[in-house]
Amino acid sequence: MFSGVLASVVLGEGAEGGLGLPRQVGVGVPVAILEDLDDAVAGQVQVVTGMALRAVRKVVQREEKYEAGVDTRGVEHLQQFPQIPGLDIAARYIPMTSVAGDFYDLIVVDEKHLGILVADVSGHGMPAALIASMLKIALAAEIAHAADPAQVLMGLNQTLCGKFEHHFITAAYLFVDLQKGTLTYAGAGHPPLLMWGQSSAGVRDVEENGLFLGKFPWATYSSRELPLNAGDWCLLYTDGIPETADPTGIDFGTDRFKQVLETDESISADQFADRLLEELSRWSARGQFEDLDDDVTVVAIHAKL
Repeated sequence: MFSGVLASVVLGEGAEGGLGLPRQVGVGVPVAILEDLDDAVAGQVQVVTGMALRAVRKVVQREEKYEAGVDTRGVEHLQQFPQIPGLDIAARYIPMTSVAGDFYDLIVVDEKHLGILVADVSGHGMPAALIASMLKIALAAEIAHAADPAQVLMGLNQTLCGKFEHHFITAAYLFVDLQKGTLTYAGAGHPPLLMWGQSSAGVRDVEENGLFLGKFPWATYSSRELPLNAGDWCLLYTDGIPETADPTGIDFGTDRFKQVLETDESISADQFADRLLEELSRWSARGQFEDLDDDVTVVAIHAKL
């Protein structure tokens, strides 16, 4: 799996971390999460844990620089995105502060099938980032259900319920089947999937939402199947985009967001993602060292079947 998770549960050396937790708490996997995983995914969890450990070392370094007055924010994206024939994908992430809780990940089943998760943990800073790391590990246990978005969200919810008290997670999961030419989508209190191109006139909201994750163990989820044709665009994102405000306090908003998509003429997902963030930057008129209103995450998908 490839991910944009920004932290793990290992905070480094020292007596106590900023959350009142020991600075060293095992090897990066919350014990409560491990107890919910079966032996079949143990190897996958070890890989995920190693990735999370490497990520958290970078987070600690960034946080130290941030506290020293060095701006550590910036656009982040996967350096080696998987090459899927017939599909062009790009992801971008801008944290509000040095660490945050937006998250994206891919489950690449094979060259014709993949799942994409985008999630937003409530709150900001290290607590949200720690929960994002739990979400990453929980997703590893759902690989067997990658083709069933409703089941993926249900499994994540059941695993995460009871693991934290003062936060919740919104999420959207999209399964792409290039063999059938379909998308299957499910959401958990998350902004809708946006589609435009050959399969729709204008920008279309695709909404199939259940309750947000981590609070209601009895919650159920449903999914929706849609056709995917050559030339179609899909966008998964967090609410940091429409809720970004200009200097007068006016939000970028859903209508303006859709107008940008309708008029865009990008020829690649990378170009589109960069142009969208440029437009958002112009709207917000923020300086390099000014805080954002929220984390911003976007995953753009362009079908070239």
